[in-house]
Amino acid sequence: MNLEGKRVLVVGLAQTGIAVARFCARRGARVTVTDRAPADKLAERVAALGGIAELELGGHRLDSFTGADLVVMSPGVPEMPEMAAARAAGIEVIAEIELAWRFFHPESLLVAITGTNGKSTTTALTGTLCAAAGTTFCGGNLGNNPLIEAVDHPANRAGGFIVAEVAGFMLETCTSFRPRVGACLNITPDHLDRYGTMEVYASMKTRVWKWQTADDWAIANAGCEWTMAGARQARSQVLVFDSRHADVATGACLSADRRDIVLRIPGRAEERYPVAELPIIGTHNLENAMASYLSARLVGAPYQAVREAARTYRPLAHRMERIGEKGGIDFYDDSKGTNVDAVAASLRGFPRPVVLIAGGLDKGGSYRPMLEALAGNCRGMVLIGQAAPLIRAACADHGVAYPVVDGGDMYDAVRRAAELAGPGDAVVLSPACASYDMFKNFGERGMVFRDAVEKLGARRLDR
Repeated sequence: MNLEGKRVLVVGLAQTGIAVARFCARRGARVTVTDRAPADKLAERVAALGGIAELELGGHRLDSFTGADLVVMSPGVPEMPEMAAARAAGIEVIAEIELAWRFFHPESLLVAITGTNGKSTTTALTGTLCAAAGTTFCGGNLGNNPLIEAVDHPANRAGGFIVAEVAGFMLETCTSFRPRVGACLNITPDHLDRYGTMEVYASMKTRVWKWQTADDWAIANAGCEWTMAGARQARSQVLVFDSRHADVATGACLSADRRDIVLRIPGRAEERYPVAELPIIGTHNLENAMASYLSARLVGAPYQAVREAARTYRPLAHRMERIGEKGGIDFYDDSKGTNVDAVAASLRGFPRPVVLIAGGLDKGGSYRPMLEALAGNCRGMVLIGQAAPLIRAACADHGVAYPVVDGGDMYDAVRRAAELAGPGDAVVLSPACASYDMFKNFGERGMVFRDAVEKLGARRLDR
């Protein structure tokens, strides 16, 4: 794809928009960046561009869309009339990941990971496994590495590994994005304010397989019907992962004694990876690991390198991360658990009795899946934030027998949780809610939790 002299409109002046503008300008494009936010709120981002692009801030101009040669959308920007007008005028409107894909070496090895929950953990783990085998770029919707930056990375060559977290809203405006391995971890209700129905939302996630061919691989969660429905439409070779059964013919599962992750890839001998070697816990993370092991092995990472790298992996911050210990009680930061299904997945099969700290800004829906996941393994619950009355009412309706108490703030919540726990138990912050009623974001919530754990006198393990 030649960008020399082309008029490229980049929509959205955040981290990805800046990276795309720089990328296109380096290749001789005439770049314009547009954003609805006014200039006074974008001063730092404007400075980061360094004058390489024209700016249209405080709103979008229709003639900039219809007069461009190419429109590139930043992640998260919703469909809008200007995009439709550009398409009607014969202008391509594509995602940043689509633009990146067009510049990838044809023999580089792209792994794309999507789903509602677990994307970041699975992407980071897969990146770690691949990095043990060769030069690897790991990014996309994960952290601070937009996928467009992979184009100029040493991994963009024959045999190089490119591992990307991709969200449904990134796949919306793709037209040829084709990973060698595409994994969809699960599809549960989320972003319905954007998509309206589960059918539409699921169709966006499973677009990760839309442009694959019979030479590619699709990895799907056998326990998620939305995911499997999309996999049945894929033209690629489908492998499934299943944490419930040990008889998966092709794909990944747990051994009958649940001590090993078992990989069964067509044309290869069965492989086993001890669960005890994984530093992440919970059934949901076993499923994430299955998808990671399959992905890494399918793009050629050797068995021994994969197994050794898995031992060294450390969880991403605020994702069921063991951060403290006091008197035989472990403290886990899962502040990224911002919806009920994510928390239910984290707690199902948790290896210790749990005292849960939950609450925040309610996102709608039922708390029943979370309470069902806690059944038989919960010592008590401490509630915070605006959703506390809703969760308390859900507990009453569910007939829970364990104590449910309020925490005035995070420090009070940690103190009360520790009082409910005993040696061998775990205090887990996994809120099932957004953070914005009390904190700037889930990261700040997690950091305040860590501070509260330290002030309680616990030994910090995350340093």
